[in-house]
Amino acid sequence: MSINECNRLLKLYGSKQDIQECFFDFVYTKISRDTKNRYVLKDENSIDIVPFESSPVKVIPLNKEMDSRNLDIGEEVDMAKNIILNSEEIKQIYFVYPKNDNFKKHITVKLKELEELEEQYAIKVIPYSLESLVRNKRSCGGACGACQ
Repeated sequence: MSINECNRLLKLYGSKQDIQECFFDFVYTKISRDTKNRYVLKDENSIDIVPFESSPVKVIPLNKEMDSRNLDIGEEVDMAKNIILNSEEIKQIYFVYPKNDNFKKHITVKLKELEELEEQYAIKVIPYSLESLVRNKRSCGGACGACQ
């Protein structure tokens, strides 16, 4: 799926919002469905998954075309490093992007500056599938609220 196809699907999902807001809302809706053993909180830029038994994870959805062979994530890495260094709790940051033909598998980012932390940290770049939007559109024939 190309970024243009992703954007068209996201526009159908939330026609009154911009594409970034639609992608953020889509990811939040999918994550917030499972609250059996965790809380899911959101602010304007991120989604925090707070498990009952382990440390929280910050998910930052970004509607940006990614290519695993040519990553351009300098700003994201700096943001993650600042969050990890300035937060007592959050040591796991996941950047989520629309999945596409050039970005199909998650990538773990390692930073020398963070290797000396007492707690383990994780920075991941994750492809997020929009297939549920495709399935939903196919099953309702475009007549449902999410497809209009």
